Amino acid sequence: MTKQMSKIENQPTDDLNEPDDNKPQQARQQLIAQTALNIHQGPLPSPEILMGYNEAVPDAANRIIVMAENQAAHRQALERKVIESDIKNSRTGLHYGLIIGLTTVIGAVICITNGHDVAGTIFGSAGLSSLVGVFVYGSKLKVKERESRIEQIENMKKQQSST
Repeated sequence: MTKQMSKIENQPTDDLNEPDDNKPQQARQQLIAQTALNIHQGPLPSPEILMGYNEAVPDAANRIIVMAENQAAHRQALERKVIESDIKNSRTGLHYGLIIGLTTVIGAVICITNGHDVAGTIFGSAGLSSLVGVFVYGSKLKVKERESRIEQIENMKKQQSST
């Protein structure tokens, strides 16, 4: 965001409430302040400011643009790594869930075939119900995260439109 203020000057003015013979013309002045507000949002300064940088330091505008491009590439690379890591973690969780589920079912079947019907049923039910619970909890957590992200994006849009 860029804010610019312009000139403050003394200008003579006629005071309509007092007669002219009470005050000389030089003493009747009003202070006038003029303020201008320029707002610019984005990764780069406005073109006018970039030209000012170029006047102060040769090739400064190009260096600023290259810096913004490098920062954007860096941010995108970090986001790519986060997404790849999330995918890897998700796949690992699915693989471990499959292993635990198969182990539970196989253990329950072995218990039941060896004459331990109650233990096999409890073992199988407990293992599978805990996997279902973890899956449901994870699904609800993802929904909450998405809703939170949507809310953050909407709040950012509201803030941008209000300025």
